[in-house]
Amino acid sequence: MHPSEQIRFAKGRWLENRRIALAISGSIAAVESVKLARELIRYGADVYPYMTPSAEKFISRDSLLFATGHEPVVELTGMNEHLRDFDLILVSPATADTISKAACGIADNAVTTLILANIEKCVFVPAMNRKMYLSEILKGNMEKIKNYGKVLEPKDEEGEMKLPNIEKIAGFVIHVLGNKLRGRRVLVVGGAGYEKIDNFRIITNLSSGRTAIQIATTAYYMGAEVDMWMGMYQGVVPGFINVKRFTTLESLIELIPEISAENYDVVIVPAALPDFKPVSVYGGKIGYEELESISWVETPKFLKELRKEYDGFLVGFKAEVGTDDLINRAVKRLKEHGLNMIVANDLNKITPDGGEWYLIKEGETKKVEGTKDDLAVALLEEVAHEI
Repeated sequence: MHPSEQIRFAKGRWLENRRIALAISGSIAAVESVKLARELIRYGADVYPYMTPSAEKFISRDSLLFATGHEPVVELTGMNEHLRDFDLILVSPATADTISKAACGIADNAVTTLILANIEKCVFVPAMNRKMYLSEILKGNMEKIKNYGKVLEPKDEEGEMKLPNIEKIAGFVIHVLGNKLRGRRVLVVGGAGYEKIDNFRIITNLSSGRTAIQIATTAYYMGAEVDMWMGMYQGVVPGFINVKRFTTLESLIELIPEISAENYDVVIVPAALPDFKPVSVYGGKIGYEELESISWVETPKFLKELRKEYDGFLVGFKAEVGTDDLINRAVKRLKEHGLNMIVANDLNKITPDGGEWYLIKEGETKKVEGTKDDLAVALLEEVAHEI
């Protein structure tokens, strides 16, 4: 067994049965190719390396053979290597030379010939000096290739246009190949909101935000354009997800005018938001003896306020603790807030690694058991059928 098989599916099966050509051109960024190939394999991809002659100055054939289990193609032979059937051609790093040749239809090595024969399947990840990247000639050539393939923009750092991190490149590949939510815009509202008690203390709910992060990541992998609005959270949001922060429930409600059916096809709200707050915020730092004097008032319901303005597909969450009436309570919330779907769960049956949930639509309930990844997939597949 080749060493690459030991890591296959380590991060999931999003690229299972996908054949990806990793086309490497002559840049110092080519040294990242082994890590990139291995990351794609962790998601299940079968990776075939192609190299320009100048790429060999930076990375060896043996390194790529070790990384992928396939002999790199550096020169074309009578075996028509450029006509092999691939799901995607990942040109990373894409130098100014390779981009400009691709834009002009020049096929003078294994990589540029592969690109010309498969331009509609190409994803270009540029890497070069910043002055080269900003030249008007290259800008024009970049616009040309964007008419056929896709471009993942580099990061501007230290005067160089560098490759994005490996996670972001792999995520973009999965996103490009995803089709269940292709062309859809998804907003996920997650994390914990809070309300001030004084200038030092707050009242909030326990929430790691990991469910929201997993839903947003999965939606992106399924091809959607995804935004996240997050309160307090403990998880790590992938770099390919756009994040806007909120604090109090009031600050979240103030964002509602940004939501419309034109902007988002679906809004999913696993956020843990406070149900009550102090009538007034204590100035300074409240003393222990004054705690009992705090008066509380119920907070507005975000989903109700959102439904007044948003007529798209809306998914809420309902968490209870140790109740035998979970489903009925969730159905009541579904109807009261005008939701299209609600996810219900008993917090006693949730662990950091997984649990059980109920996906509830009008007249239909589906149980999901497993990890939060399993929940995200099941939920978004249901959404995909509805929108």
